[in-house]
Amino acid sequence: MGRSDVRVKSIAFAVMLTLLSLSALRGWTQSETPHSDGATPSNTPSESSTPAQLDSPPQPDPAQPNTTAVSETPASSEAPAASASPSTSGEPLHPTFFVEPLLQKGLGGVSYDLSAYSASSGVTVLSRLEFPQISLEAGAVLGLALNRGTRREWLFEATFTHSTLAMPGTMYDYDWDQPAGYPKIPFSYTYSSDSTVSWHAAIEAAYTIAASGPWLLALYGTYRFQYTSHVEDGYTGWQYQQTGLNVFGPYTLVPEVGSTPDVLEYSLTSHTIGVGLLGSLQPSPRFSVELRSAFTPVYAFDRDDHKLRTKLSTAEGWGIGLYADLKAVYRLNRIAKGVIPYLVLNGEINYFVVNTLQTQYWYGNADASNGEPQGTLFTGIGHVITSSQYQIALRFGFSF
Repeated sequence: MGRSDVRVKSIAFAVMLTLLSLSALRGWTQSETPHSDGATPSNTPSESSTPAQLDSPPQPDPAQPNTTAVSETPASSEAPAASASPSTSGEPLHPTFFVEPLLQKGLGGVSYDLSAYSASSGVTVLSRLEFPQISLEAGAVLGLALNRGTRREWLFEATFTHSTLAMPGTMYDYDWDQPAGYPKIPFSYTYSSDSTVSWHAAIEAAYTIAASGPWLLALYGTYRFQYTSHVEDGYTGWQYQQTGLNVFGPYTLVPEVGSTPDVLEYSLTSHTIGVGLLGSLQPSPRFSVELRSAFTPVYAFDRDDHKLRTKLSTAEGWGIGLYADLKAVYRLNRIAKGVIPYLVLNGEINYFVVNTLQTQYWYGNADASNGEPQGTLFTGIGHVITSSQYQIALRFGFSF
C-alpha cells in the first residue's frame, strides 16, 4: 500500500470518528426522557430544574460548601467530591459516561544507538539513528465513571488514535569509530526526509483513595500500545573514507547525496504497563486540573530495513520508563438534559529506554564489496532504544 493511500485512509478514519461521535450525541439528546415510573436518573437534573440551573454551574449546598454535584461536571474532569460521609458511603454506585473526539500533535522522537567491537582492529564502531515523532493524530476517548453520591469512585477510559495528515520531518544518521583508549571519531553523517504512520491505543483505570474539598487522589493503572513506521527518502551528508590500513588515517572527505526514494524503513512497536497515581484539583464548578503519572515497564520491538545496503536489523527486549499526562478541563453550558459539553487541553510525556541486543542480516549483495555478502549474519550487537515522546492534544467532550 502506498503512503498516499495510507494518508487518505487515515483522514477518512478521523472523519468517521467525528461523525460517529456526533451521531451518538444526537441519539442521546433525542432519547433523553424521564423513566416510565416518573423517576429521574441520578446523573441528570430533575424535571423541576429551572433554565438557570440547566445553563449555569451548579450552586453549592450551603450545608456542604465543598461538595460539587457529579451530574454537573464531566467525568473526565476528575471532579472531586466532598470527603466521604456516612450517608455517602452507603449510597449505590451510579454511572456517568463520556466521549471525547480529539486531535493530538506529536513532538520529540525515537532514537537507537549501536555499538560493535572489532577484536581484529581494536575499534568500536558506534552508530545512532534519530527518527522524528511529529504525527498529527485523530481519535477518540471513551469513558465511564462510577460515582457514589457526589464522589467519583472508579474511572475507566479507552483511547485510540491514528496519524492523519503527513507532517514533514527529518531522520539523522551518525557513525563514529572509537579506537581503544581514544575519544570517538565521526566518520559519517547523513539526513533523510521522513514520513511517519503511527497509531496508539490505551486502557486506563483509576480508583479514588482520598478526597477532600476540591482535591482528589486515586490509584492509577494503564496499558498502552504504540506502533510507528518511518520511511526515509533520499540522503544528504558526508563520509570520511579511510586511505590505507591505518585506522588513524589518512582519510578522504566524500560528499554523500542521493535522491533514491525509500532508502530505509524503520518501525517500532511498544507495549507499556504503568502503575502510579492520579491527582486532580477542581477550584470551580466549571474548571479542573488533573495530573496522571506512572512508572512504566515496557517491552519494545524494532525493525530497521536498510534498503541501500540490503541489510535487515531487528531487536527486542524489556526496558523501563515514565509516563505523565497533565490536563485542564473547562465545562460548558449543557446542551440537553443530562448532556454536558466540555473542552480538554492536555500534554503528555512518554519516555522509556530499552537496552538489548540487535541482530543484523544481509539479504542481498549491496555490501558484498565491504565483506558482507548475502547471507552474512551478525548477532549480539549492543542496541539501546530511547523514546522521548511528547503529545499536545485538544479534545471536545460530552458527558451524559
